[in-house]
Formats: sequence, structure tokens, C-alpha cells
Amino acid sequence: MSVLEKTAVFAAGFLLIALLATELVGLAANLIFAPIFGMRVTTISFFGLEFTISDNKWTKTFHKLSPIIQYDVRFDSRKPVESFSDKKADMLQLVTVSAKFVSAAAVYALFRGVFSKAGHFTKPDLLIVSFTAGMFFHAFFSLGIYLYTNLVLMKRLGGYINTLLKRLRQGESFASLDMKPVEELGYKNPTKTESLLYYQIYMGYLAAVGDYDGMRGPSHQAMNFLIDREYFVQDTGSYYWLIFFFSEIEPNAALTDMLLKRLGDVIKSDKDANAKRVLAYYFFNIRRDFISAQQMVDAGLLALNSNSGLATERELERQLLNDLNERLQLINKPVSPSLLSQN
Repeated sequence: MSVLEKTAVFAAGFLLIALLATELVGLAANLIFAPIFGMRVTTISFFGLEFTISDNKWTKTFHKLSPIIQYDVRFDSRKPVESFSDKKADMLQLVTVSAKFVSAAAVYALFRGVFSKAGHFTKPDLLIVSFTAGMFFHAFFSLGIYLYTNLVLMKRLGGYINTLLKRLRQGESFASLDMKPVEELGYKNPTKTESLLYYQIYMGYLAAVGDYDGMRGPSHQAMNFLIDREYFVQDTGSYYWLIFFFSEIEPNAALTDMLLKRLGDVIKSDKDANAKRVLAYYFFNIRRDFISAQQMVDAGLLALNSNSGLATERELERQLLNDLNERLQLINKPVSPSLLSQN
């Protein structure tokens, strides 16, 4: 084999195949163990397909093709809030990391004969070695993320975000959070990921207290973060709030259409109230399609009857849907004959 061939084979095994295998192990571990810790996998995305669970049913949608396997694990809102704890979430992470190490060790045990082989490696041999090394590498990388999250991020903005989420799970309303712009929190050099996670909660707070003008700064900042990067499942909430902002606060058809295109079928097939609310404001302000807007409002209000999401989230969605519903009723209200006679 030439150096170029060796490099290509090693890269394929170490970077691509091993990464996919490691993430599949992580996904399987979360599907199996998350319910034990009061959590569940809510979204799975791979190769352009996205599966989202709503009302205990999985729906399939399509978005831009990507070789990355992604999944989102959240608190199971069907269970009592008391059943969830940060300790359980940490234990699930640790179980997932352990599963990746066990899988890497199993691969090594299965192909240990290749590692002790005398003579030159063939292409399959090199692929097996690189794949096994990649499994261990990605397992150690996951361990590093786990340690960094718990030892570093939890002392930064990420820890404050976790505290806010805990308060929401315990039944506090968005309006009671008394949040401030991320720049005023005193955390040094927050990462883009931290800022986007904070943005998703902060926009809920601003909407709850009616401070729509306060949405401008964080929304433009979030747009700058997202405009040049691929869509990730974890960014869905940010996309929803940005579409809402650029529909209701600063109407911008080009930006909303671009965001919707990136989401693909994700938002269209999302049965939750927040997706219906976002589309309702989009149809109302951007498309001036009041019939579709009313349909989305009705669908959103109907979705609130389910137990999907936290009670405080459903309260906020009801407020925003009712606000738009009142405006739609004024548009659809027939003009009084007495007013017509005056013209």
C-alpha cells in the first residue's frame, strides 16, 4: 500500500466508521437506560432523516443530508418532576460513556489476533486497527466531555442554565425567572453553545413579560452564531425562536424562509404547540395567510391538551397563541352595517 492509501484507510476507520459506531452505541445506551433515570430520547437524526417523538408516537421527517448521528435526551415530562434530578442525568451520561468503553474493549477482544499479527498489515487489517483505535479515542473524548461538563461548564454559564431549567421543571413560570442579557451575567467568554442554550430560555422569559424590544439584541446575536453553520438537532429551539422573532418583531421574509428551509420537514411535522405557534406567526406576518395562521393557532391550542412539555411551557404557548388568536378574530370580524352606511 502507498502512503496515501494507508492514510485513507486509517482515516476511514479511525474518524468515520469508529465515530458512527461510537455514536450508535451512545444512542442505544440512551434508548435503553434513559427511562431508568427519568429521561427519554426525544429526537434522533442521521443521514438526513429525523425521528421525533410526540404523544408517544415517532414521526419521520427529512432535512439536509448529514453523516453525523445526533440525538437529544431530555427530562421525561410524562413523569413527576420529583423523579428527575441532576444526579440521575449525570449517571446516565456516565453509563453512556461506560457503554462506549465496553464496546471498544469488545471490538479489541474480537480482533485481538490482528494486533498480534506478524508481518505487513493488509488493508482490512489496517482498517480493523484504525477502527478499534478510533473506538477507544472517541470513548475517551466522550469521557473528556463528561468531565469538562461537570467540572468546568457547571461552574460557568452552563451551570446557571441548568439551574434555570430546574426551576422551570419545578413549576416556576418564565416570568418569575428575572433573567438578564447574557452579557450582564458576569460569566467570562461563554461559548456559542452556552449562549444558544441560554437564548432559548431567555426568549421564553422575554415573551412572558412582554419585552419584545429586549429580544432584538439576543436574536441578532443568535442569528450571527447560526447563519454560517449546519443545522444541529440541539439548535431546533433557537431556530423556532428566531423564526418567531423575524416574523413578529422584525419581519424578514428572507431570513425566515432560510431558517425554515434548513429545518426541512422538522417543524412541519412537529405536533407540539411551540411549532404550531411559530408557524402561525409566520403565516400571519410574513405570508399574510390568515387562514393558515388560524389553522396553526387552532392546532397549537389543541396540542396544549397533551402532556408534552413542561406545564410552564404550555402556559407560555397558550398566552402567545391566544394573543395571535385575538388579532385573527379582529381581522375576521364582519364590519357592522352601520359603519358601512357611514362610508
